[in-house]
Amino acid sequence: MSKTKKGQGKTLTNNINNNINNEVREDVEASLSSEIGFLEKLPQIKLLVLFSSIIILMLAWIYKGFIWGKYAYMFRDIGSDSYNLIYPQFYHHASYLEKFGSMPKWSFQQGLGQNVHPFWFDPISSVLFLIFKTNSASVMIWMQVIYMFLAGIFFFLYLKSLQLKNFPSLIGGFLFTFCGYVIIGGTWTVDKFPLEVLHVALLLYSVEQLLFRKNWILFPIAIALVGIHQPFDLYLYSLMLLVYVTARYAEKNSLKTLRFAKYAGVFLGLGLLGIGLGSFQTWSNLQQMIDSPRVSGNYSYGSTLKNIPIFSFAEWKEYSTVLLRMFSSDILGDGKSYSGWQNYMEAPIFYCGFLSLLLTPQLFFQLNRKQKIIYGTLIGLCLILIIFPYFRYAFWLFTGDYYRTISLLIVSLLLFYSMRALNYLYETGKINLIALGITALVLLLIINTVASEGQIVDKGLKSIINIFIILYTGLLVTARNAKLRVFAFVLLGVFVIVEVIYFSSNSLKKRDAYTKQELNDTNVGFKDATIEAVDYLKKKDANFYRIEKNYASGTAIHGSVNDAKIQEYYGTRSYHSFNQLNYVNFLESVKLIKKNDENSSRWLLGVFASPIIQRLCGVKYFLTKDINASYLRNANQDSVAMFKDVKIFRIKDTFPLGVTFDSYISNENFEKLDSVSRQAILLQTVSVTKDFQARLKGFNETTSANLPTGGVTIEVLKNWVVKATQDTLQIKEFLPNQIKGEIQLKNSKILFLSIPYDKGWSASVDGKMANIEKVDAGLMGILLEKGNHKIELTFEPPYVKEGTYLSLFSVLLFGVGITFFNLRKKKSTKNQSQKIA
Repeated sequence: MSKTKKGQGKTLTNNINNNINNEVREDVEASLSSEIGFLEKLPQIKLLVLFSSIIILMLAWIYKGFIWGKYAYMFRDIGSDSYNLIYPQFYHHASYLEKFGSMPKWSFQQGLGQNVHPFWFDPISSVLFLIFKTNSASVMIWMQVIYMFLAGIFFFLYLKSLQLKNFPSLIGGFLFTFCGYVIIGGTWTVDKFPLEVLHVALLLYSVEQLLFRKNWILFPIAIALVGIHQPFDLYLYSLMLLVYVTARYAEKNSLKTLRFAKYAGVFLGLGLLGIGLGSFQTWSNLQQMIDSPRVSGNYSYGSTLKNIPIFSFAEWKEYSTVLLRMFSSDILGDGKSYSGWQNYMEAPIFYCGFLSLLLTPQLFFQLNRKQKIIYGTLIGLCLILIIFPYFRYAFWLFTGDYYRTISLLIVSLLLFYSMRALNYLYETGKINLIALGITALVLLLIINTVASEGQIVDKGLKSIINIFIILYTGLLVTARNAKLRVFAFVLLGVFVIVEVIYFSSNSLKKRDAYTKQELNDTNVGFKDATIEAVDYLKKKDANFYRIEKNYASGTAIHGSVNDAKIQEYYGTRSYHSFNQLNYVNFLESVKLIKKNDENSSRWLLGVFASPIIQRLCGVKYFLTKDINASYLRNANQDSVAMFKDVKIFRIKDTFPLGVTFDSYISNENFEKLDSVSRQAILLQTVSVTKDFQARLKGFNETTSANLPTGGVTIEVLKNWVVKATQDTLQIKEFLPNQIKGEIQLKNSKILFLSIPYDKGWSASVDGKMANIEKVDAGLMGILLEKGNHKIELTFEPPYVKEGTYLSLFSVLLFGVGITFFNLRKKKSTKNQSQKIA
């Protein structure tokens, strides 16, 4: 037989099979339609309303204790970042907007001062700040439910764009909306994990619209939102999109064509347009990341993570945690009793419903050979990330030992596979019973036998999981029977809703959540007597000063470091992922943090440990709950007042914001000194770079700390302070972003400011621009000639102006693109109408 005849025979056979399959599908759909009734006949808009209504009811039930009940959406346990980091941060942002009527810029309530514009903006949270203002607890819970709701909507639309029927699209939407990643992640940092879930759903939907419907408008918007939130996610999602777009295109087309290259170019171009749209915020975020200790400094885990063997294995405890946390986020304990690898938050969180585990293998019995290779490769890539830690570290560019986003991407892949498999069963009534039986047995074996030494599996949850797996398996088998199919699918839908409500609620009810009453209690937590003490000092002393205290007001299991943000005083401490690099460099130079310690660069305890550096940095008042506090009196501090259990001490000899020096020490000589000498000499002079030193002609150079034989006594400290404060900056106007003052000098001097050096600061002296120099390894100095001077310091967040211009240009391009394609579409429609006529 000739090749032509063989091909014709094969085509004829395929056509016959397709016709048979279509007839079977039509019969099944007719049966389903007649018995289920309205579901598959619903218009998409009504279906979307139905899905939205169910999601809203589920969210209202699961989060009722936080929305209307007694609990605040923040936690004392391992999720204490919700209380120690997010709560003060949101309060500070809202307070900034309310007080200054502008977006956050520079703040003296974070460390010695930092640019707080990066990462502040998100369209939804910004609106919530305006609505709830400093009621951050309300902002946090509404962010969670709104992000989840929108994520569910877009994932549902994504599944529909895959040509899935209404029922599997609904089920997949429920499972994604309430996956463990968003439920657990939201209790840690509500501004990160729930928003990531929304972004992934939006990206997947926009990619499908662009790939197969040529609807490009949503894709650049999705990219813009990602960049506005976290520029590093642009890299992570670029990897995701590269793999996903390649796989989806290859499934239906050949990659060895110019057409694929054209598609890739379109995605790249639209992606760049999206980055441009979000540039008003993205570049500011990126700048802070690049200039942070973990990137530009030497405070990352990179060198450690890069040195492990590429194909080395993890410990069994990690693998067992991966397996067990597919079934439940709480199977190994909750936030207080967790017994798995790492901690409750940072361990893999793969839970997205038992149907996803049972049905994923089924997809491979429904695919052709090409599709099996493509989607088998995707599973292989996921397994490589899990089995070999080196590749997971590489995925994160060796910035940390994380799962995080990897968990979300694997969840998305599981639902992509399983819902396509469910759709096939729904359309044809066919399922591979052997594969289903083996899958169910393997899952039961894992949940009942897998656990490493020291891991405690929750027996109650294990029993419930066993029941659900058996029930689902039975219902999937029942769905093969045409007479019982509708009954089986209805029960599947009910059980899925029951499952996600139960497991989501279970992940929340055992957590050690704060009550709203506790947050409002004026005797404990962030509203303790510190508030009264700070208010008293603001009324009593209108000058610039910083406050230090020897207690943490927060009541979570981890000590609070960001108290200044919510108690509204100028301090020296800061807990932040990207602390001010120059402040960290300064603290390292005076030996107040460990060099190359990543944790120390995030949890900055400021100048608490050094009475000398406290004076240098303008710490004027010290708060304590130690009633005796005789050591403070011995440190030349006076008791000022007492409010409940908080006592205020005033440091008698401390620097104001701006003091002057007529001498310097080179950085080279400074680094030769021991820690005490380094701290002491900075009350006597400034350390300078070689470039600045070259311009200091006529200034005295110091080479040693000149420590007295009796050590650094109170009297010695006092003398140093008195000398440095002979000529000081007299502040006339003070705002976080603008400082105006005057100074009189008999000789040329260096004006020292205890403000971290930042490229966003600019200075003018007598109306003329002046250079701001980096002194003391990371603080600010200005060279002044003798005479009377007017000084003005202004801060503008770097790259915001340039980014805004780029965003405006991108909006213009976006508008032109929409106009062009609408005109082209109208012309095409008109031509088709004319042809028909």
